[in-house]
Amino acid sequence: MFDCTSSERECLPVIIIGAGISGLLLAQELRKTNTPFRVFERDKDFLTRGAGWGLTLHWSLPALRELLPTDLHAQLRDTYVDRAAVERGETSTFPFFDLSTGERKGASPKLSEEARIRVTRERFRKLLATGIDIEWGKVFKESHDTSESVAAVFEDGSTHQGRLIVGCDGGHSRVRRALLHQRYNNHPIPVRLLGFTLAVKAEQAGPIRALDPFFLQGTASVSNVFMYISLLEAPQTPDCNSAYVYQVCISWNTTKPPCDIPARSNSASAQQERIAIIREVSKQWAEPFKTFVQLIPDTTNVQQLDISDFPPSAGVDAAGRVLLVGDACHAMSMYRGEGANHAIVDVLELKERVLPHLHRDKTLTAAVRKFEEGVIERTRPAVLASRKACLDAHDWHNLTPDSPLLTRRQMHLKFDG
Repeated sequence: MFDCTSSERECLPVIIIGAGISGLLLAQELRKTNTPFRVFERDKDFLTRGAGWGLTLHWSLPALRELLPTDLHAQLRDTYVDRAAVERGETSTFPFFDLSTGERKGASPKLSEEARIRVTRERFRKLLATGIDIEWGKVFKESHDTSESVAAVFEDGSTHQGRLIVGCDGGHSRVRRALLHQRYNNHPIPVRLLGFTLAVKAEQAGPIRALDPFFLQGTASVSNVFMYISLLEAPQTPDCNSAYVYQVCISWNTTKPPCDIPARSNSASAQQERIAIIREVSKQWAEPFKTFVQLIPDTTNVQQLDISDFPPSAGVDAAGRVLLVGDACHAMSMYRGEGANHAIVDVLELKERVLPHLHRDKTLTAAVRKFEEGVIERTRPAVLASRKACLDAHDWHNLTPDSPLLTRRQMHLKFDG
């Protein structure tokens, strides 16, 4: 039913499931080499999930520069959370504070723009989508693999054939579910996060910007509640009246909650409950954290997230022509800020290890397996280190300078949990 002739196989596309960072970056690589591809995304458009996160890109930057087409690399600064600040030479040290006392407990070294940048996921994703035809509203269901091709089946009943299916569909990947059957579930971490965006005037942002122009984090020694404040957008001219837009996230270990846990619904009452929790928790903090977080308006949309991860396991073979990339393969908590970096390197390794074999039926499956083994070896320690960082972030009295929460971010870790 899914077979095709030899001449047809030469024209079969790489099927990319998911128009996130890894999926779009892969599409750009294929576009550069005139390799046929199709990108399918379950969302209806870019706005379905909101503005998203701020991202720190560091050790993946050499890989990103190799993968990005020249014209897109020239536009990379347009994705920065504060391009003007970077051009003024401002850098982040990602300081860590005791929220209860206001004391700074740690920071990372200052790095140049060549070594570390801070981007908004929304703008970065739209940059990567330049020239890419995304087929929206396509929900992956299953695949059918043969020795010569593979078919992706979608919930709308459509079927599309390709040379390869690359699952880039996030931490709750449907491709992973179809590929791994009973072993696809994420590992729950007993941490709940409340996140929201906050637009403030320059004078309100001033005390936070004095601590760091881009990002800061901390744990309250009294309650073990963790918080980070991440700049998403800043005025780009001195006389601009635009607001500073921040992402604020507050989280705690659910086995020792600081207050009543809000319901999972997004009803108006649940939203008010979440806002009340944020205000109650933050009123115990030192300045400037207390006053800043207390600025949260009554109409704020607060998102709730129960943290989980997915450490890939050695010995999980690819289903022939189906493989996983990015969060679909190695979903990790955000407490080390490395997920996007690993996803970018995944794409570079896919380019180097798999794409040269795309039209070689005899070697493609082995190339996919070798790619998977390399990704697992690199990312499983990273997932477990991020899990430990997440748990340490909510355990002040056992938090040490050697915690993965505070140690150097790097591509290869020796960490087995």
